[in-house]
Amino acid sequence: MNAAANDFRIERKDQGPSAEAPRLNIALIVHDLQDRPGHSLYTKVLANELSRNHDVTVFANVHEETANARWTSQHVRAWRGSALTCVQTFPLGMRAHAATLSSYQVRHSQGYCGGDPNVVTAHICVAAYLKSLRDVSLRHRLSLQLMASAEARFYRRYAGQVVAVSEKVADELRQSYDFSGPITVIPHGVDLARFKAEKREQHRASLRKHLKLNESETVALYAGDLTKSHAYLKELAVAKPTVRFVIVTASRAYHWAAPNVQILSPTAELERYYAAADAFVFPTTYDAFGMVLLEAMASGLAVFSSDQAGAAELIDSSRDGFVAPLDQWVDSTAQRLSDPDLLRRVGVAAQQTAARHDWPSVVNAIEQLYLKVAAA
Repeated sequence: MNAAANDFRIERKDQGPSAEAPRLNIALIVHDLQDRPGHSLYTKVLANELSRNHDVTVFANVHEETANARWTSQHVRAWRGSALTCVQTFPLGMRAHAATLSSYQVRHSQGYCGGDPNVVTAHICVAAYLKSLRDVSLRHRLSLQLMASAEARFYRRYAGQVVAVSEKVADELRQSYDFSGPITVIPHGVDLARFKAEKREQHRASLRKHLKLNESETVALYAGDLTKSHAYLKELAVAKPTVRFVIVTASRAYHWAAPNVQILSPTAELERYYAAADAFVFPTTYDAFGMVLLEAMASGLAVFSSDQAGAAELIDSSRDGFVAPLDQWVDSTAQRLSDPDLLRRVGVAAQQTAARHDWPSVVNAIEQLYLKVAAA
């Protein structure tokens, strides 16, 4: 996410929050409300937009200042020693708010957060993610095992409504945790004002010059965690030496040197990198969704995803993107990556698909779910 997130507002459309709907008292519960993608962005979008017509309070351990916010904040105590300790101690902090929370018609938590929720958005299934990992430290694996155990206990007892960000996550909750309650699949959205193909003319030439890339070169972009993709990216870079690979990642490990590979630190202006690229490559071993896929599609890029990303469910393979199993991904991608006409044609279709998955659509779907929960 970028610095603009603090003032993030989605463009209003007919499917935005309804002024005619009954006014609800909504609690949004999240570990951190920070300037980053994933559950923080999701919660901030809901808070900003739903507070137009409803009373919204965000319960979080960390709150970033948001200009002109219409919603209120409640601090939840948690120990910040590590991600694990925050996840484990946050529900204890929520107990101090039990009396206050009981007055809210909707108590919407982001995963396992405590607080007696009646709506939970599953942004990940930790047990499934843990199963997908191979090359990780013992300490990290043990931490994830503890998180998965806590998550399993929660879902086995939970009787409320679950929102899954993909069919993939919905299936994983049922298979990993034996969850048998109601699940509504509502995919993440994309900011169509920020990510759009029209920005190509604005940013492409200047960023390519900055990165020392020729206009005639085919540039494939990757953005994300290298833990889940480095092996396949390395194979593809070897298979396609004439393609330039730009990798934007916060990962400190798994870097490698190659004449056609540039590994860069995270940027607050990822839309400029989409504009400079010709394709987006995403051989993830696990992503509950993968917001970068939808951002790349909205930016008019042909995307090459593994079938292990939840957002791949939105792709009609070979029409508005490409999806392949990991054991076929390198060969499948290498065959198509140097065909500029194909990349352009698929990129146009990708932008049209992404336009159907904007944030107003997500907010509207969540609001309709709230009304059903409150009525029940």
